[in-house]
Amino acid sequence: MTLLRIRLFGGLSAIDHRGNALSIGNRKARALIVYLALRGEKSSLAEASELIFGTGDVTALRALILDIQYALRFLPPDVIIEDSESVRFHPDNVVVDTQRFDVLWESESINAVREAAELYRGSLLENFISEIEPFDAWVAVQRLKYWHAAIAVFGRLLAAQVKAGWWENAVDTAGRLLSLDPSQEVVHRTLMRLQLEQGRPDSALRRYQECAEILRRDFKREPSQETERVHEEIVAALERSPAPREVQTARPDGPVLVLLVEDDAVSSALIEEYLIDAGYEVVVVPDGGEALLELGRRRFDLLIVDINLPTLNGLRLFEIMMQKGIQTPAIFITGVAGAEIEARSLELGAAGFLRKPIRKDALLPRIRSILQRRERAAL
Repeated sequence: MTLLRIRLFGGLSAIDHRGNALSIGNRKARALIVYLALRGEKSSLAEASELIFGTGDVTALRALILDIQYALRFLPPDVIIEDSESVRFHPDNVVVDTQRFDVLWESESINAVREAAELYRGSLLENFISEIEPFDAWVAVQRLKYWHAAIAVFGRLLAAQVKAGWWENAVDTAGRLLSLDPSQEVVHRTLMRLQLEQGRPDSALRRYQECAEILRRDFKREPSQETERVHEEIVAALERSPAPREVQTARPDGPVLVLLVEDDAVSSALIEEYLIDAGYEVVVVPDGGEALLELGRRRFDLLIVDINLPTLNGLRLFEIMMQKGIQTPAIFITGVAGAEIEARSLELGAAGFLRKPIRKDALLPRIRSILQRRERAAL
């Protein structure tokens, strides 16, 4: 049973099994909690004492362990395991976000990468200072290590999203990647292309200008030839494109048939209204089984499917479609939190993913982008 959850990404917090945040006021106690959480394995009492107290004498450290146990006195026992030479958090009772991140970040599984990205809510121990110089120096090394790992995680996630055509998700991921390392010209360039694909040349131009400013200010160099070629595409797109609002609200050129699979009446009615107002023809069914029957009767241009359906869920419906050779692009929607469903959708090859509540300004541009991409692929 998880008795204590310790979060180190984005700052230090400790949450008990009832969901209550624990307050640990002593800075040296906080330092020891951080040390045990980051080490994970058995930690030498002498090494921990040297780092926190500047001496190998463990007497003060044992007193500090008692302070922490007192602060955690409202929890069941066995949170901290101590013997004559070492101390650690009980691995079955204490969950630490960095330890889970360590397991996930080097995995080839997109599900693992997506979960790692969810865990990295901010830099390690953001704004945390113990005022213990050796300890703070050690934390700085750990912070840099996780910063490099996070860049790798978001880079892999971005590549997967771009490959799948998840432009909107890729834009968000590229933004997070650039917040970690704004010097990555290739990510700036990827974001420019993504914004062009979305019909947002104005945003792409702002991205180019920001990229150029960073390169000139921090690296004393001009954007590369490849970046300049993208800049030329942006300028050309601005000359021939309508305003971004017109792009998002433009009606389809010809009839577009959308199959909406949603068992929630309120959500179904809302999405159907968005689609009809935008000029799409809509067929609505409440379950995956009925959706398969409709897909067998006629050709649809797009499928919008809730993942949680009563008989045949959206993920299984899409798998059957692939087996049958039905190539209709699908946008998955869900009200379930967590990274696993989104990662599974990406692995299956869905054209898009949205979380409820579904907003019109998020849904319609995504549909238009998917349909335009399909038209270009058919040429």
